[in-house]
Amino acid sequence: MNDNQQTRRLAAPLLLFAALMLALLLPLRLWQQMRLVEQRTGFWASTDFTVTLLYIGLGVLAAVPAAAALGLRKRAVPDLTRRRRAAEGIAAALVAAALVWDAVVAFRLALRLFSGAGTGDAFVDGMDFHTTSPMQYYIRSGAMACVLESLSGLVGALFFCQLAALDFLPGKKIYLSRAAALAPFAWTVCRILRSFSRTIAYLRVSDLFLGLAMLTALMLFLLAFAQLVGGVHSANKTAVLFAAGIPAAVLALVCFLPRFVVYTVQGFDAPQDARVEWCDPALALFILAFVAGRVRLTRKGEVPMEEIQDGPAAGDEYEDDPPH
Repeated sequence: MNDNQQTRRLAAPLLLFAALMLALLLPLRLWQQMRLVEQRTGFWASTDFTVTLLYIGLGVLAAVPAAAALGLRKRAVPDLTRRRRAAEGIAAALVAAALVWDAVVAFRLALRLFSGAGTGDAFVDGMDFHTTSPMQYYIRSGAMACVLESLSGLVGALFFCQLAALDFLPGKKIYLSRAAALAPFAWTVCRILRSFSRTIAYLRVSDLFLGLAMLTALMLFLLAFAQLVGGVHSANKTAVLFAAGIPAAVLALVCFLPRFVVYTVQGFDAPQDARVEWCDPALALFILAFVAGRVRLTRKGEVPMEEIQDGPAAGDEYEDDPPH
């Protein structure tokens, strides 16, 4: 059995599972977004049996990849061979473009928040501006998180541009910075911080819960990915790539598509903090392309240690040191 056959044996079940979960969760979430969710706030207006099905589906989505990663953590290794990877390269270029767009939107939102003190902005309802210092306002309103999100998003876009170039031009010596590889992870953390600036003092949380679940899984995937680029890619780290990546990709599409239909196609007014995030589907495509093309399953008891040890193995594809 050759390496490509081993790769397909692992990728096919993962992609099939992701497709099945999308087929289950997307119709449920679209129905809920149109019928059960209050469009102005993103919270449940009413509930029915589909809410229970949604939470069961989310539990399965988290449990199955985690169980697979636990069982295959010593056999899952990254495929670092240098060759042209069109699907991954296109997805990386889309992520770069989406991160630039998100950086622009986040910076505009930060400017609005910086000038919003005392205006009754929805992000900071209930804040006493007579006793709150400007710095406290900037932190609690999410303005600082938006600025950091914008900056890390731009650095992350540069990193994904380099990754796309590496996928399309495997023969070129392309330098991928370890620091830049951490930028997408930092960008996700900033998005989580921005989410916590929202008014969440409600019992029935809907959009916010799904968004935070997606961002948590995405954060774990991007951290493992940064470790892979940095040369710290043990078998356990490789297993995290699909244990967190598959749920992150599915949840990104589940969060994006219903919002796109409701707020863009049907024209409902979306809250500023529940806007359509174009980076989510781009990242979902990148994760699926990366997991399908690079996560490899070795024969039982035949794990090639030179491919899973820390450090130098990353140099097979990701350059650790800039050219002199």
